[in-house]
Amino acid sequence: MGLQVLALACLVGAIILGFVRKMNVGIVCFGLALILGTIGGMASGKIYGGFPYKLFSTLLGTMLFFSLLQQNGTLEKVSKKLISFCGNNTFLVPVIIYLVSFILSAAGPGAISVQSVTVMFAVSLAVQMDASPVLMGAMAILGAVGGTASPIALTGIIVNDLLAQMNMEGVGMNMFIGVSIANFACAVVTYIVLGGYKLRRSAGEAAAVKEHFTKEQTISLVALLIMVVMVVGFSYDVGLICFTLSLVLILLRTADEKKAIKMIPWNVLILIAGVSVLMNITQTMGGIELLSDILASFMNSTTAAPLMGFTGGLMSWFSSANGVVFPTLIPTVPDISAQVGGASVMQMIVAIVCSATVAGISPLSTGGSLIMASYTQESGCDEKEQQKLFGQLFMLSAGMVALVFVLTLAGLLKFLG
Repeated sequence: MGLQVLALACLVGAIILGFVRKMNVGIVCFGLALILGTIGGMASGKIYGGFPYKLFSTLLGTMLFFSLLQQNGTLEKVSKKLISFCGNNTFLVPVIIYLVSFILSAAGPGAISVQSVTVMFAVSLAVQMDASPVLMGAMAILGAVGGTASPIALTGIIVNDLLAQMNMEGVGMNMFIGVSIANFACAVVTYIVLGGYKLRRSAGEAAAVKEHFTKEQTISLVALLIMVVMVVGFSYDVGLICFTLSLVLILLRTADEKKAIKMIPWNVLILIAGVSVLMNITQTMGGIELLSDILASFMNSTTAAPLMGFTGGLMSWFSSANGVVFPTLIPTVPDISAQVGGASVMQMIVAIVCSATVAGISPLSTGGSLIMASYTQESGCDEKEQQKLFGQLFMLSAGMVALVFVLTLAGLLKFLG
């Protein structure tokens, strides 16, 4: 029991220390791994046993590929082209932003890469249209985090890897469908509450795009299409395909390799690797089993999924969903399901993923901070307006987490079994 408590305390302590000191939680986890492993009598080889080699290379490959597409302007131009289809129907602009973000994210890059393009463009459009930056930015974020649950996108890859470790293979598409439905419900509520349907000002000139794709961007689009076909149609490993296509793009000089490598979010990779190593030690020493027992004591078959989702959203305000929330909570689901008779494993997992991702609207997260940075740069607003925007984003994030809780409690995800 003592080792269980110590292991769980180290995991929780790493998350808290990373948040309080504004440090990368992965680095904290790597630092604690040796201490905890030594106390638990584990050799260094066993401590490293939790390093996610396949996941790390998969994420690195996809991030490199989409960094190349981002660096040469392909992703940005695709976004502008699609949004320009709205013409003068400006009430459709937030809808198109959501759909573009969702589709691009689901195709492979995930929320991080897509948000860096669509959020900035959406906020720029909001300033030009005199529309709400919260509305436009939030629709871009919701689309991106909804699409990232795709089996070939960042979150989908991470969650499916965790599910495979739990001997739950082949359920990735069901998870994606469930997250997409809940995420779409959040987008509809955001659109209505923030008045997206009221947008009437002509934005044809602001949204119109006359530029054509360059030769380099056309080649990049072909590479993107090949990647989707090979992964979705022929089940090739997404990481290896992305590395191969990245090599082709670099050899054809379609993008600047050095700039693209610098654009890779290395902090995310370090975070995921570090948490995985410490999680493996914690699990080996019984810490995850203890966490499962604690969570299960508050739940019954009806409240299990909503409460797990709320916990995921709450944790996501202070830590990374992909690097911390999912590796921490998802492994506890089977034990909780066993202790809480009738609780659905899939409903709990979908609730966790959806709540943790929609919480990304928070200004403490990457998406919300992008909205604030973009709006401040575009509008030159003062500190008072920045504080107001901070509050609006946090309240919207909390509202989305609460909405997922209510929808899950109402049985929206019951079709998942």
